[in-house]
Amino acid sequence: MSVLSRLVEDPSRFLAQWPDAPTTYAVDRDRLAEMFNRDDARRIVADTTLRPIELGMVRQGAPTPTQPDADHPTDTLVLNGLHLTWPPLREASRQLASELGHPITANVYLTPPDSTGYGPHWDTHHVLLAQVEGSKTWRLHPPIVEDPLDRHRWTAVGFTSEQLDQVRNNADTITLSAGHVLYIPRGWVHFGATGRDEHSLHITFGVQLLTRHWVLQQLVDQAAEWSELRAALPPALSSHPIERIVEDARTTLRAFLDSLDTEQAGAPIHMHQQLAVLGVRR
Repeated sequence: MSVLSRLVEDPSRFLAQWPDAPTTYAVDRDRLAEMFNRDDARRIVADTTLRPIELGMVRQGAPTPTQPDADHPTDTLVLNGLHLTWPPLREASRQLASELGHPITANVYLTPPDSTGYGPHWDTHHVLLAQVEGSKTWRLHPPIVEDPLDRHRWTAVGFTSEQLDQVRNNADTITLSAGHVLYIPRGWVHFGATGRDEHSLHITFGVQLLTRHWVLQQLVDQAAEWSELRAALPPALSSHPIERIVEDARTTLRAFLDSLDTEQAGAPIHMHQQLAVLGVRR
């Protein structure tokens, strides 16, 4: 059984096109728990040799000095980077990356009853949020920044007070129970909270997207082999109108792109895509 088929109801449809809005899927909760559950969290907390690259506690969106605890009454346990350290999630992430053709990360969040982990935020990657135990209510709002890249992280861009009010007042609400998977496209603002009666444990699979901008970066690397684009800019550069410099660069770049053999240019890009899926990205 493929990992994607554990997470979505119709893998072939999902592979045909990214959904353009948050989408919920009902799947086998036991299949999700095989990848990670609360007992696994307790084991990791107790055994320092199993700890991921980032392990900590969060309350109301802020880190706390509390020692990691899988049964804490108020703070959320955050386990980041489990795609590197926890064998079931390492294998699941590897298989999912192979299926989707994009790198995958895996984090786990364990939130006690009547609590919140993080406040309103968006991600620069698509998210497949697998509810393994308990339930959590999520608020979802359309993007503030469309298709954000790393430079558009919410911690760098932030919200205006008006945007934050709009998010809090107009976000849609959805409650996930064990066995639900929520797909959140990158850029969608989201924040969640548990109810009074039960904790929540969910796995977040992050689809670390390769984009057209990434392809362009690969082509820029190849452009270094084109002598016309290596030409020096003129002396007394400050006296030259910058718009002419830009126009000349645009003309030269267009000529470079027109000269490309797409098969030849695509070969190293394909190689870098395959390396990215394996976790080696440039």
